[in-house]
Amino acid sequence: MRQGRPTGMSGPEPQRLFGRALDAISEGSLITDANQRILYANAAFTAVTGYSVEEVSGRNCRLLQGPETDSIVLAALRSSLLRGGSFRGEVLNYRKDGTPFWNALTVSPLRDDTGRITNFVSVQRDVTAQRKVHERLQFLALHDSLTGLSNRTGLDRHLSGLARRIVTGTEHSAIGVIDLDDFKTINDTFGHEAGDAILTEFSRRLRGKLRATDFLAHRGGDEFVVVIEGLDLRHAREQLQPILARLHEAVDTAFSPGPGPGISVTLKMSLGITLLPPGQEPGNAVFRRADAALHHLKSGNDVRDPWWHLDTTPPTAPDGRTLQPGTAEPDRNAEEKVRSVYDSHIYHRRLFNGGLHLLFQPVIDLRTGDLRFLEALARLRLEDGTILSPGDFLPMLTPQDFDQLFKAGLDLALGQLGVWDLDGRHLRVSVNVSPSTLLHPDCAHWITSTLERHNIAPHRLILEVLEDHIDDDATQSQAFTAILALGVGLAMDDLGAGHSSLRRLTALAFSTVKIDHRILSQLRTSPIPTMTFLATMAQMGQNMGWDVIAEGLEDDGITEAATVLGIPYGQGYHLTRPLPAADVPPWITDFTPPNRSGLMRTLSGALAYHWQFARLGAPHTGPAGACPMTELLNHIGASKAEHWHRQQHTALGDHLASSAELLQWLTIQTTGDGHAGKAEKL
Repeated sequence: MRQGRPTGMSGPEPQRLFGRALDAISEGSLITDANQRILYANAAFTAVTGYSVEEVSGRNCRLLQGPETDSIVLAALRSSLLRGGSFRGEVLNYRKDGTPFWNALTVSPLRDDTGRITNFVSVQRDVTAQRKVHERLQFLALHDSLTGLSNRTGLDRHLSGLARRIVTGTEHSAIGVIDLDDFKTINDTFGHEAGDAILTEFSRRLRGKLRATDFLAHRGGDEFVVVIEGLDLRHAREQLQPILARLHEAVDTAFSPGPGPGISVTLKMSLGITLLPPGQEPGNAVFRRADAALHHLKSGNDVRDPWWHLDTTPPTAPDGRTLQPGTAEPDRNAEEKVRSVYDSHIYHRRLFNGGLHLLFQPVIDLRTGDLRFLEALARLRLEDGTILSPGDFLPMLTPQDFDQLFKAGLDLALGQLGVWDLDGRHLRVSVNVSPSTLLHPDCAHWITSTLERHNIAPHRLILEVLEDHIDDDATQSQAFTAILALGVGLAMDDLGAGHSSLRRLTALAFSTVKIDHRILSQLRTSPIPTMTFLATMAQMGQNMGWDVIAEGLEDDGITEAATVLGIPYGQGYHLTRPLPAADVPPWITDFTPPNRSGLMRTLSGALAYHWQFARLGAPHTGPAGACPMTELLNHIGASKAEHWHRQQHTALGDHLASSAELLQWLTIQTTGDGHAGKAEKL
């Protein structure tokens, strides 16, 4: 074999033409036989890997694999090829010299006239730099760039996970706010650069004093937040004393404000701390109590603890009851207990005896208005017709109950697809699945048998798994591989609500990624970081071949912003509420997608549109009269904004200052007191 002359081409001229064409491609390309032995490699492949054509000829592509190549990804690759399908994913490969690189790999089979696979063709692209950028963006989304500690977003995520993880029992957590005393003097005396260096060193010391179970975040300025787990309400003060004494060691040694010798600074720290009961979602009230404890300490009224003060305001249980310090959580009265047990028994019996009811929420192509698929949502219908949401009955279920619920819901959903098939509507459906059900050894069999019973092709089914239930456990990874081998789609649900790494997101062959509705809601409070995240996910979706879906499109502004940022699919009440099965066909017939004019109708959409130019320092394209923002700004009548906007369409090259002014104005309008969101529509 020679580079540029693959076997199977007759005549020298077609071979030369074929070789020149593939050598002109910037991506590496391989052609193998049906047994995956390499027949052809183009110039880009040798440039990226360092292997010559002669060195790879006749060898299996496994020569690119190494010690850190993900076995789960390889299993998905082999499964796809054994089934005669295509594969697309990112694989850690190794060059001839042993250096690793991330390979965006696409492998497709070639068939002869009889349908027999004769060859495989692969396209390979080195995306190592891109992955580093995405990993850095992901890190900065959750961490403070100065100290490397978690930022406010990372703190919120940790506290939400804490509330889900510790939901019962007597174990409490403590949330403390740390403040460096008179730190402004440091900045004024030595400069902000020296102040930043001291904050960085202080953060490093604090991390070294914490237990493995504790958590530290930088709230901004000279304020930090510490989260301490595993406390007993009766003995919290005694348990905290040795933990906090070790924490205070971070300021026992003086700090150096700069490179000059002989200069040192001694710092003092103060801590206000409060308790959080198990299962309670932390909110502003918790931080207000911690801040109040800090203020009380710094006011000089507390003489018991010289540098920290424990808030003594009685915490509240998840149901709002007050828990007195020194006492365990009081039990509910007997009447409430009896009622709860009775309801649970009724709900459980009804759920598995004809009470399971499905609603279907459409997922819409935001570009065309077409239906992409329907998500099946479980409801419990009581004998009197009352419909209960999942929050009313899911908490009482055991893992075995979740298995039974999945099988029943899957049967109903696929059966409904069969009904719609008879009406000439060949739709797709997604079904939520519990991680415990995925781990059941019979789960793949349940799916296969239900598909066969209703004569539904596997690609018409998507399984949705919550992001915060997806981890790197080997058993769960094997379960994912078995499910993928069936040919069904796999969706990561509620991306942004959990703790996914980029490795986890790309290692498994997700066909769909759904962005959590809480991320979308942040367009109203912190639009710039949220738009950065959404635009990054839209680009990653294009690169990885995912269907990226924005959940929680609850109003025109959020929907328009998501569309402008390139999110291809969406679902939410602004598009349609969840529908009974009988209402789906007429909805499909009558649905009119929002805003097909291409013009901006909301300030949120205008902000997203302008931000795409502003982040690049670029002016708007085309004349102002044809800009989709023009009519909206004219309608609002904000003269300054109109002036700044017109400057984005001038050829003078001085648009940058007005671009920043327009971006700031639009940001204020979409986040100000909630009134802008109500009055922004054209």
